Amino acid sequence: MKRNKIQWIVGIILTIGSVQTYGQAIFPEITVNLTYPQFQRLKSDEGYAYISGGMRGIILYRVNENSILAFDRACPHHPEASCAEVQVDMSSLFLIDRCCKSTFNFENGSPTGGPAQRPLLQYHTELSGMVLKISDEIIN
Repeated sequence: MKRNKIQWIVGIILTIGSVQTYGQAIFPEITVNLTYPQFQRLKSDEGYAYISGGMRGIILYRVNENSILAFDRACPHHPEASCAEVQVDMSSLFLIDRCCKSTFNFENGSPTGGPAQRPLLQYHTELSGMVLKISDEIIN
């Protein structure tokens, strides 16, 4: 009886410890050479580009010549949904998940509309000249 109770408690603890309300992708550091043609938009403030990585891909957004942000494209409302992929709206003024209709700002990925309550995952970036490094470290 005592052994069953201990196994049950250990099982509960392991289950609680493994539950994540919003997952995180683990990936090796990504190095982006910003001189490549596909990153032309990142040469101007408010420019953006899509790259592979993260859970559903990553959106790079240039704040200014010294700062490029990296947001995961998985919508935090239902990241497991097959259609939950954030993209830059046609207006280029905000980010949107067309699946749940949540919108997010470029400043920090915070939700600005729709059902999403959490911000987009934002990854750590380091810009050195024309080389951008992105790690799986979450900064928000």
